[in-house]
Amino acid sequence: QHTFEKNYKENIVSLTSASTIAVDCSLSSFFEVTLEHDNANFVLSNLPAGGTVSIVVTQDSGGGNSAAFYAADSTATKFAQGVSTLSAGANDIDVVTIFNNGGGTLLGTIQKDFT
Repeated sequence: QHTFEKNYKENIVSLTSASTIAVDCSLSSFFEVTLEHDNANFVLSNLPAGGTVSIVVTQDSGGGNSAAFYAADSTATKFAQGVSTLSAGANDIDVVTIFNNGGGTLLGTIQKDFT
């Protein structure tokens, strides 16, 4: 049986924008980054089977940056209907959530355009 912990909060880890962005899920299950690179690659490590990670991605003031999400073993995240496009407007905020189903598949969703 699990109980809800009063005043529970996630440890938010800030990531640095780069062409390759390492997301070490042993540090937290919640990350944030201001995306300043187009075609950025988010590389997940240490996401256990049954684990979930969320990344708040904020476009920089120029917007239009894109990204791909996959595991360190090159397993690509599968998104609903194959769509993994981030919001492109300046300062747009998206929340990317990725679940490891334990069968070698990463399943992702993107909640878009928190402006």
